[in-house]
Amino acid sequence: MKMKANRLLIFFTLLSLTACGKFEVRIEPISTSIPTISFEVTNTATVVASPTEQINPTATVEIPSPTPLLPTATQIQQVPPTPTVPPPTIATEQTVKIFLIALEDNGQSGTQIGCGDRAIPITVTIPRTQGVLRAALEKLFSAKQQFYGESGYYNALYQSDLQVSTVTIEQGKAIVHLTGSMMLGGVCDAPRVEAQIEQTALQFSTVNDVAVFINDVPLEEALSSR
Repeated sequence: MKMKANRLLIFFTLLSLTACGKFEVRIEPISTSIPTISFEVTNTATVVASPTEQINPTATVEIPSPTPLLPTATQIQQVPPTPTVPPPTIATEQTVKIFLIALEDNGQSGTQIGCGDRAIPITVTIPRTQGVLRAALEKLFSAKQQFYGESGYYNALYQSDLQVSTVTIEQGKAIVHLTGSMMLGGVCDAPRVEAQIEQTALQFSTVNDVAVFINDVPLEEALSSR
């Protein structure tokens, strides 16, 4: 609006001068205030990016457990299985021998005794014990058959009732004390009884001689009195 007013003022001035016969034109520069625009350039640039996706402020990240590494072929060692050793079996029984009589053998199966007979060993079972001599004699005296089992051998002690009182071994000599009663079936039974008792004791390596007493009487005397 200010520039338009200035132009009208110039126009009317020219008209008045023309009417006076004198025309002088002076054009003065019009001072126009042009605002100065200053630009300040900085090295800082702010970039605002419009996110296309909504980002949650909290995110849970699950990290998988590491897969265990399998041993390589060089790392695998063959371990031999531990052999299973069964516990040792503790025997509750043991075997010994008792002696019976083969009647009228005439020494064909061994040394002749008594009336042409012979003492024959028979294997029997007894409970395991350290007193094997005592146990063997008790097994002999417990046999009450006249002819022992299927063997058919004669037992000259089958009518007697003898028990073992004490058994000691001194320097290889077994000293056996018996109690009870003894009954014989005839004169030939005396050497048979003596052979059965003594041979049963002599089967052990720690015994090389035997002394037997019946009610504190030596066996020979007890037999001779029958």
